[in-house]
Amino acid sequence: MDISRQVLSGAAKSGRVPNAYLFTGSDPQALLDEALFLANALECRVPDLITLSSQGKNIKIDEIRQITSFVKYGPAQCPWKVIIIPDADLMTEEAANSFLKTLEEPHEHILFVLTTTRPSKILKTIASRCQSLYFAGEKKVVDDNAARLADIMLNAGEYDIPKLLSFSDEMAADPDPEGALNSALYSYREKIDHTSPDKFRAAKKIFSAIRALERRGNKRLTFDSLFLDLHPAIGGVKEAVNN
Repeated sequence: MDISRQVLSGAAKSGRVPNAYLFTGSDPQALLDEALFLANALECRVPDLITLSSQGKNIKIDEIRQITSFVKYGPAQCPWKVIIIPDADLMTEEAANSFLKTLEEPHEHILFVLTTTRPSKILKTIASRCQSLYFAGEKKVVDDNAARLADIMLNAGEYDIPKLLSFSDEMAADPDPEGALNSALYSYREKIDHTSPDKFRAAKKIFSAIRALERRGNKRLTFDSLFLDLHPAIGGVKEAVNN
């Protein structure tokens, strides 16, 4: 059994449940399944269970206000009232600030479960008020675009500079460049020989680019730097100069 699932089972049996959990991992459906598992373990069912459905769109303040109204009173029929917010990173800034106020005033036997595949997008003051649990998925499905990007990064030396910069333009225009690069990194790691120091250093460069995107760095400059660094001729010269 996953260690995080063991933690949940133990909390449910003992009744020592925090005011809020933050479930993170790579598979959004698996995270939702774990949230529902916890609700079931706490014997929480309709009408004391709410699962917010964002359907891939922003979670707005009106939806958070509905939740706030829902938690004003304790459980109606069950031991716990559970509110599950999948893809919690989709909260607008206004919604996140409103939800934070609700978290700051915990109610007895009220549990919030937030799930996200992008924990860096969660307001830090919200995350600090949640008990975080990471769930390692059984497997990660990599789409064709991620596999293609991984191949480009793996074989960057086979492309000339203008072509690499065109790849940079393409990635900078992606609506979710951070997510695309995360998926590509997974595929990249599956393809490389982990005994190769050069490939390991390249993976670290990809990871650094993801961190830069998380900090809202300039997308174009981030990808320009990444693709050029991955080219053996250019990246090698830069490392030699830095050393």
